[in-house]
Amino acid sequence: PGIAPTLDQHSACELNKQGRLVCPRQGAAIDLIYPRKNSYQIALWLAQHTPFDRLYLYGADKPLHISYGPEQSRMIVQLATHQGRRIPKRLTLEQLKGLC
Repeated sequence: PGIAPTLDQHSACELNKQGRLVCPRQGAAIDLIYPRKNSYQIALWLAQHTPFDRLYLYGADKPLHISYGPEQSRMIVQLATHQGRRIPKRLTLEQLKGLC
């Protein structure tokens, strides 16, 4: 639940049964957490020092998601949970700094 394979770069360049890319956006993604570190601080460092496509934040003490792909949109998204649903909010680098 909550996964959209056609948007999820975790599948990287994996092909479906028809021989087409599972995620046509290509690239690759990982979820990571650095124990005893604020995920927003890690995200800020990544945003300032690495190329990326999407950076998703789920909370200061939760894993973060970072993807790399041809779009290189550098989109930063905070996903808050409200009544069991994830609500995305795009952030600027300055807004991310304010969360650290």
